[in-house]
Amino acid sequence: MIGHERMQDVDDYIDGHFARWVNELVPLCRIASVSAANVGLAECAALFAAETRRLGMRTEIIPLAGEGSPPLVHALLEVPGARRTILIYGHLDVQPAEPLDAWHSPPFEPEIRNGRLYGRGTSDNKGQLFAHLKAIEALQRTGRGVPANIRIVIDPQEEIGSPLLSRFAAANKAKLAADYCYIADAAAAAGDRPVLYFGNRGSCYVEVAVRTADRDVHSGGFGGPMPNAAWRLIDFLRSLRREDGSIAIEGFYDDIVPPSPAERAAIAALPHDPAAWRRALGVAAEDGPADMPYFEKIMLRPTLTICSLLSGNTERKVKTVIPACASAKLDMRLVSNQRPEDILDKLRAHARRHGFADVAIEPYDFQYYPSKTPIDHPMGAVIAGAVREAFGVEPLLYPVSGGSNPGHVLRNVLGIPTVMVPYATHDEGSHGPNENLSLDFLRKGIKTSAAVFVGLGAL
Repeated sequence: MIGHERMQDVDDYIDGHFARWVNELVPLCRIASVSAANVGLAECAALFAAETRRLGMRTEIIPLAGEGSPPLVHALLEVPGARRTILIYGHLDVQPAEPLDAWHSPPFEPEIRNGRLYGRGTSDNKGQLFAHLKAIEALQRTGRGVPANIRIVIDPQEEIGSPLLSRFAAANKAKLAADYCYIADAAAAAGDRPVLYFGNRGSCYVEVAVRTADRDVHSGGFGGPMPNAAWRLIDFLRSLRREDGSIAIEGFYDDIVPPSPAERAAIAALPHDPAAWRRALGVAAEDGPADMPYFEKIMLRPTLTICSLLSGNTERKVKTVIPACASAKLDMRLVSNQRPEDILDKLRAHARRHGFADVAIEPYDFQYYPSKTPIDHPMGAVIAGAVREAFGVEPLLYPVSGGSNPGHVLRNVLGIPTVMVPYATHDEGSHGPNENLSLDFLRKGIKTSAAVFVGLGAL
């Protein structure tokens, strides 16, 4: 790994130009590039493309499904004599900002307070993606140069499951080829401890619904013989889960790949304070199998979550009705070797087998495959060294993140080993009100990216 003293010129350049870079980031965060509403994507893609062109990158904006469709930004910096190509993945889209009245400042008018930049997209993912661009600038302007080819792919639809990315990647494998993929996204661990994520869980998101009558009816005049859609749905949901918290869908755990010895060792080394965790969240006890360790539940076991329930009278007033319809949204997080389409089939088969053929089950486009890079891959040591150098602490190694992202496209479709490091603090608040990016973390993230490019270029 490149020693810190040999990168002092780069660090000094970053420190000297950081205030200017924050000002350059602000216009990107002013754009309400909300993929769920299909707004602001082209404007934001144009701004990111301009940033990459300023670095001498050959840049194109590619509509993912024909003219007028969401625009992906692809940029390539070709370095004469470089032996390695590093792919940088990030996304330009953001979550909707509602509820607006919960923000302390308007979500698309970025504001600096107490050393943080507040606004939608500051952390997830515009600010963290921006860090890579400034690392390239620092290496170029100091005369050190970038020792690897850098390919950047900026996704316009990550927040809605990247529905068009997999097909694009499969059709453009040669165009997107790289030796390594590096991502800056998500949040640091508790205590703002830096993390290396080597994988991600997948996701199968569905809506289940049942209708028992043509209309809601009086709960007194019809109560007794009248079927109740809410109870019918509850009975179905109850059939999906055992008393110990495990999932009762037949075959749900089939084909799961057990963790490697290196992954088990990494998990065993992760700090966790159960009492502090309970206090922070206001819960009485952990859910799930009692004999299963916390991080194994989050990283290595699939889950089934009821995300919402809707039926009957939802207003804060008395309305005595028997509901005719009821629905719920379910999020199933998947681990290695599970496939969303297979889990969907098993859920539907479970419904038929247990007498719930009347329950309609419809998937959303938000479907992700799980994926992993071996935790002992050589790129991990290079990135860990860069993080240690920039942040001044030993990073944690997570075999898998609890969340889901397009890692499958990078690792499995393109075949590129991939590691993700958050450049945001634990309390960055992405997806919620008052999302923010610590400027201190951003500065350290830029230094990390510069060291990663140098280290991976020499690997």
